[in-house]
Amino acid sequence: MFADIETFKQRVVAEFDEYYTAYDPCTAPLLAKMDELAAQTAGESSYSRKAAMHEMLARECPVHLFRETPFFFEISSGRGRYTWGGLQSPVGSYFHDRTANEWLNIYGAETEPDRRNGYLHAWNNPVGFDHHCPGYDKILTLGINGILRQAEETLASCTDEKKRDFCRAVIRSNRALLHLAGRFAAEAARLAETADDADTAAHYRKIADAAAWVPANPPRTLYEGLCTVLFYRECVGSLEGIGFSTFGQLDRMLYPLYHDDLAAGRITRDEAFELFCGLLLYTEVRFDAARGYHETSTTIELGGCDRAGNVVYNGLTALILDAVLAMRSINTKINCRISKRHPDEYLRKIADIQLANIPTVMMHNDDVLIPARVNCGQDIEDARMYVGGGCHEIVLQGTEVCTRADTWINLPRILLGTLDRLADAETECPDYETFYAEFLTDVRNYYLRIVELKNEQERKWCSFDPLPLYSSSLTGCLEQGLDLTEGGAKYNSTALSMLGTATLIDSLYAVKTAVFDRQRVPFAEFRRVVSENFEDQEFLRQQIILQLPKHGTGNAELDAFSVAVLEDLSGIAGQTNGRGGKYLPAFYPHDIYNPLGRLTGATPDGRKAGQPLSRGVSPSEFIHTDSPLDLIHSLKPIDFTKFADSFCAELTLPAMDNTETNAFILTAIIRSFLEAEGSSLQFNLINKSDLALARVDPENHKNVLVRVCGYSAVYVYLSKETQDEIFHRAVR
Repeated sequence: MFADIETFKQRVVAEFDEYYTAYDPCTAPLLAKMDELAAQTAGESSYSRKAAMHEMLARECPVHLFRETPFFFEISSGRGRYTWGGLQSPVGSYFHDRTANEWLNIYGAETEPDRRNGYLHAWNNPVGFDHHCPGYDKILTLGINGILRQAEETLASCTDEKKRDFCRAVIRSNRALLHLAGRFAAEAARLAETADDADTAAHYRKIADAAAWVPANPPRTLYEGLCTVLFYRECVGSLEGIGFSTFGQLDRMLYPLYHDDLAAGRITRDEAFELFCGLLLYTEVRFDAARGYHETSTTIELGGCDRAGNVVYNGLTALILDAVLAMRSINTKINCRISKRHPDEYLRKIADIQLANIPTVMMHNDDVLIPARVNCGQDIEDARMYVGGGCHEIVLQGTEVCTRADTWINLPRILLGTLDRLADAETECPDYETFYAEFLTDVRNYYLRIVELKNEQERKWCSFDPLPLYSSSLTGCLEQGLDLTEGGAKYNSTALSMLGTATLIDSLYAVKTAVFDRQRVPFAEFRRVVSENFEDQEFLRQQIILQLPKHGTGNAELDAFSVAVLEDLSGIAGQTNGRGGKYLPAFYPHDIYNPLGRLTGATPDGRKAGQPLSRGVSPSEFIHTDSPLDLIHSLKPIDFTKFADSFCAELTLPAMDNTETNAFILTAIIRSFLEAEGSSLQFNLINKSDLALARVDPENHKNVLVRVCGYSAVYVYLSKETQDEIFHRAVR
């Protein structure tokens, strides 16, 4: 191992922290220049205006290099310290901000009553500006020069003027990107010339050489490969005003370079280890993880397979996981693709990270998610290239633009609406089948309403804010001469996430059993009891909670009921979106179950008003289970290949010491999950006593880490509402 990991960490952290504490994103002067540019380009096409913006920013944004990291990536582009791009950068998002009243705010206004009444959690945008993944493979294979050649060839053979305009914008924008890389090379050369010592001069010469070669050309070494990925993610995300939330499948993409470097003696494992430690530290320090919580929307994908289906677990996979363990990194989220074919060594490394109280890993099951994407009509070779796009929802790297993580539909709230409507009807609801059919109709109608609202505004995306840099990295856009905002990518998906799985299923079963099968309470009376938050009806509420089987507890009868409900819900998606692609069935929760729960009245499953909804595919928190395997076993009957996005099982387990026995237990649980053919899995190993102490003495408990949903955090830096929700989670 290189010298002293703690000394290395302290040096990097000190430099990063000093810089970012006084970080100036230059927002005001850049916005002033954007105002000038907008006036100068008025009347030009949206493609031309965006290319002009890229040229100006590549020319004007200050660039910065660090002494303690060999990467080049930091620009002052109007993006603040605690932001990662997308709508958070007023400069990168200039054009869609200035046109917001013509499309974004229309969607926001139309959905505002739904949000206020708890039917929906949504941002004021009909398209997803975050959780995207550029075509890293194309960039690494062709370099920007190769993309420029492709654009120039398309331009030369194209007669459609609109498509020619798009190609010209791609060329201008990518040349601007090369100019920006050249500025890094020139700055590094200048710093090398003025360095006080030979080591510093060599450090900056290394950066100068790299920036002069990549991303213009395919990288020749692991170091250049990492520089390419980091530069593209940070700089293009900032220039485009789009959220690139992942570094991609690094072990698959970069292993050939690492292998060749080792064989040629260009790098040692320790030197490669240091590179990845530096990458992890950048995210930790930029977002100030040691002193607060700020969402990073930054992930690395590991494991899985390649385009041919060959299992990916190699020396680079192990090295990156070792770096996570050494750095105790929590704010670069680690998404591990797993399958029945992966070796125990891989699963054991995942278990070791969990047992070290680093709750940063999300596991995606290739055996389910790849077939799920094929079921949606995507080619298997493309489906094998999926990555976690931000928290745990997925996107196909290089071929798909899936806009999501912006709209969540509250199924239990719709159920309450169905109860109200039928209870107020002139004729009494005759049976459960009628009630359930009415509920499904309500869900379909509501889903279609949101689809129509999104589509109407999404069709305007390209006319206001095209993305020529991002588009040029994807398969399909240059081939068709279409920007990704108008459907140029090979796959153009949208995922509206439904929410509240167990709350919904248990509520439906309670209505079926208590009202219709056993006739314990008339329909209208039951609706009144629920609407009054079970006031003076605690006995009935406890009967529902304790006597009726519940989702996720391994009960065969309820499992069969869950399968039928989820089967019906999976068929609601499939509509065409504003870019010509499809809406995908999705159930990823993020942490929206909490705010939507606060807006949702009591539900028939016994949940009280204002309490969180259930998380992912897991049981509700107030439901008893005998073992974590209850949840695992309940996954087996469900066909998760019907859900194209990550459908997460969340296990909250008691904190464990890092012993061989406990590592074996966690590894066995992961294997059981794979055998049960679940979709995605994440652990939270918590000690309730530690959480209680942290709540009253936060200053001395900053080492208590928790998994919130698709992200992890220091417990004491979370909001009181989030702390409360995590504290009251059931330890299974």
